[in-house]
Amino acid sequence: MERRELIKMVSFATGSLLSAPLVSSLVLSCKDVIQIDKEDYSLHFFNKQDFSLVKELIDVILPKTDSPAATEVGVHQIIDLMIGTVYKPKDREDYSKYFTALTRYLDASSENRIKTLNKLSKSTDENDKSAKKSFMDLKQQTVAYYLLTESIAKNYLNYLPIPGKYEACISLDEVDGKAWAL
Repeated sequence: MERRELIKMVSFATGSLLSAPLVSSLVLSCKDVIQIDKEDYSLHFFNKQDFSLVKELIDVILPKTDSPAATEVGVHQIIDLMIGTVYKPKDREDYSKYFTALTRYLDASSENRIKTLNKLSKSTDENDKSAKKSFMDLKQQTVAYYLLTESIAKNYLNYLPIPGKYEACISLDEVDGKAWAL
């Protein structure tokens, strides 16, 4: 699946269902995420093993192509920071429960990550419900936070920090065929 298809699919799926913690990421979008070596970064929610898994998964979701991979712009750090500092305790507890289910699901599979995650995305098995929910949440967060990073907004989207007049109908050629940064 190509990155554009994935972003379209996730964008349509999330629609108006963005949760409050995800919307609050707008506050973080004004700040530039400083890439810190993993030894220097202090974790807010995940333990080291789970954080490594998050990094691996978000790079499967948004790998490096003509634009940077999700980890290159610090999405893994934003996810950890948001869950650890913005989520309510009950939401953190639920996220942890679902993420544990995802971890168990991935540990039980001998296939490569992409095949396993594709299989999980299409699963209708009740036993996979918690793992699937965790993966879908992680996909939504990855795409949303990726698009909100300063690097992606300025270099890969139409970025206009001080908007001009509103024009309802413009051609894609006028905006170089790019979506607008939030």
